[in-house]
Amino acid sequence: MIYFTSDLHLGHKSAIEFSHRPFADVDEMNTALIANINDTVGIKDELWILGDFAYKVGREEVRGFRKQIRCRHVHLINGNHDRDYSGDDIFSSVQDYKELKTEYGKFILFHYPIMEWNAAHHGTVHLHGHIHSTGEYNANNHNRKYADRFEWGHVSCDPDMTLRIYDVGVDANQYRPISLESIAAYFGLERISSKGEG
Repeated sequence: MIYFTSDLHLGHKSAIEFSHRPFADVDEMNTALIANINDTVGIKDELWILGDFAYKVGREEVRGFRKQIRCRHVHLINGNHDRDYSGDDIFSSVQDYKELKTEYGKFILFHYPIMEWNAAHHGTVHLHGHIHSTGEYNANNHNRKYADRFEWGHVSCDPDMTLRIYDVGVDANQYRPISLESIAAYFGLERISSKGEG
């Protein structure tokens, strides 16, 4: 299975306050977020972290956090607080942007929410983090039509298509990763193939 998360901010004490996280201190937050990953994502699954894995900690501490995650295939989409880990052999891959082909169609992975993305008018889904939203943000987007997004630009092939943008950040998802299947069900997507291609 494929899972997504973002904005763990491991090691970032102030994230507890500014995101109203229910943790007594940064050690409790680090432990809980990593435990939630391990309780949700299997060893053979694939985890995409859409930025801000940790905050102002050294490479070895980042390596230590990553080693605590049992999943073997952990990919990082760079966020504004991530260093360049591309040559450190910490993550399975490190990139700024990814168009992930799945059995539910194409998913656009980027740390930041963007107003327009590749083939959005054909129903691709944009997953992001960065904004530390609540689940209300995702619900509000889900209730909007794609056509209501702009007065200009591409026109959806389906006038009833909802705006397919989703914040996978921990603050919007009960402090745990969310599966591809859960997001597909949320948007009412049907399988279009039996196997995705990365």
